[in-house]
Amino acid sequence: MAEQRVPGFTKNPWIVRDGPVPALARRAISLIPLPLRRQAFFLYRHHRFFSWRPRTFSEKVQWRILHDRRDLIAVGGDKISMKEYVAALGLDILIPRTLWSGEDLHAIQDRNWGCAWVLKPVTGSGYAAFGTGSLRESGIDVDEVGRWRADDAHRIYGEWQYSRSRPGFLVEQRIPTRDGASPNDYRFFVFDGLVHTIQVDTPRAGDVRRRFYTRDWRPLEVRLTGMELAPATPPPPTLARMVELAERIGAAYDFIRVDLYDADGTIWFGELTPTPGGGLPPFDPPEFDLELGQQWRLPVSGRGEEG
Repeated sequence: MAEQRVPGFTKNPWIVRDGPVPALARRAISLIPLPLRRQAFFLYRHHRFFSWRPRTFSEKVQWRILHDRRDLIAVGGDKISMKEYVAALGLDILIPRTLWSGEDLHAIQDRNWGCAWVLKPVTGSGYAAFGTGSLRESGIDVDEVGRWRADDAHRIYGEWQYSRSRPGFLVEQRIPTRDGASPNDYRFFVFDGLVHTIQVDTPRAGDVRRRFYTRDWRPLEVRLTGMELAPATPPPPTLARMVELAERIGAAYDFIRVDLYDADGTIWFGELTPTPGGGLPPFDPPEFDLELGQQWRLPVSGRGEEG
């Protein structure tokens, strides 16, 4: 059987259940004006309303969700566009090869890809299935995958960039490692082209543990609610190069999270994340939220071409 991963928000029963009543509930929630919806989500997680004059990082993520409609932000809602954006920069970084993209999974469920692969929705965040050979041989139920609610990130949570994505799924070659395990995931918080904080998730599949570090790799006693704190580790030999690449990839943004992988000393591109966690998981201690927010200079206007 293939490994599968779904985003944490599916732990909410009103989202994960099938049937007419949950469907009607999701429809009703989607009709609530977005500012009120975001305030309700924020209140539920942070136990307070966010300020309309944002100061913390989490509040500034809300500002971006409500106001930022630039083409740069839209790139971060489409996994294929992200790859194209980074490839066009001409950097010395590997980008996982897209083996297939489209909407009809039934048409390719018996295709043998000849390598380990990852199946993802083109839009949304968190859903993935890992396998080898064909989808059918790996135990992938394509009907179940077709019911992934990747578009809830836009329809329910209102994260605009996901509404600009093309529909469907992609199969990409899995990043190879010597032991076949998932590589460590290094997530660089880049503000105006400078890395301030590094989030390390290890491993991606299974029981994920997390640790934050400063740019110069000082471990921080910071948690995101519900996530186990990983032990501090020495810096990877590729740290300086990953910081340089993250800053070049994120140079055009006031803020972007640049996700990279280090697979046995080889650096791979992962994703661009404009609204990490939708700004909903609280930081512990909360002072770190304010510190991150102080690094982020919001644009005067987020209006751009909406397509």
